[in-house]
Amino acid sequence: MHELKGEQLVFDLPFRPALDRENFLVSDSNFRAVDTIDNWPSYSGSETDYVKIICGPPACGKSHLAAVWGLKTGAFILTGTDLHLHALDKLMDEKALVVDGVENIRRDPLTQSANEEMLFHLINNARQRRYPLLLTANMAPGHLQIELADLKSRLSALVVATMLPPCDMLMRAVLVKLFTDRQLKTDEKVVAYLVSRLERSFLSLNEIVSKIDRTTLSRKVPITVPMVREIIALNNDLMDDG
Repeated sequence: MHELKGEQLVFDLPFRPALDRENFLVSDSNFRAVDTIDNWPSYSGSETDYVKIICGPPACGKSHLAAVWGLKTGAFILTGTDLHLHALDKLMDEKALVVDGVENIRRDPLTQSANEEMLFHLINNARQRRYPLLLTANMAPGHLQIELADLKSRLSALVVATMLPPCDMLMRAVLVKLFTDRQLKTDEKVVAYLVSRLERSFLSLNEIVSKIDRTTLSRKVPITVPMVREIIALNNDLMDDG
């Protein structure tokens, strides 16, 4: 286990990220997904227009967008892991729904079948009763490991808004937001160094900022390039191999 020098005991304290629409950072890599939540529901009259799915890598902002859309539409938000805990008839009466993390319906083998059945009925209900249903997933519908054939068919037919890995501009903006969410002060040199070294993934951005946060708390020192360089050196999995 790697350790940084001069650290004191640090407790993991919760922080509240900014999840309103104005705090979502838009670029070419996520424009289509943002356009979906900004302009939908706007129905064409087709049943398929009432169910959409946002797909993208972990920590890319899918849940953020789903929360924004949920606030706009008054949607009830639930996760893929706990679908089986809800009463189907009550969910069918909601005027809008979000199922965040469809890939997680198979996390527990004991509840996967019940979760899949529930999602299948919710998709059918949304199309038949014309209530909007927004789904999110870490992968495209065709790559989801679904056992229920009818559900797999329904998911494969959905309109997909894909979120791509971040470009340099978006990485820089996301880093600034993550530092701001945690009330951490930094400068452009640190941000530029991170952008040039980190893997092109939102997950790596979240992980490095979390590690920087813990280090500054334990050492009680400001964020500097040498300190960040040390953290990255001890976490090679966060580095860009390109």
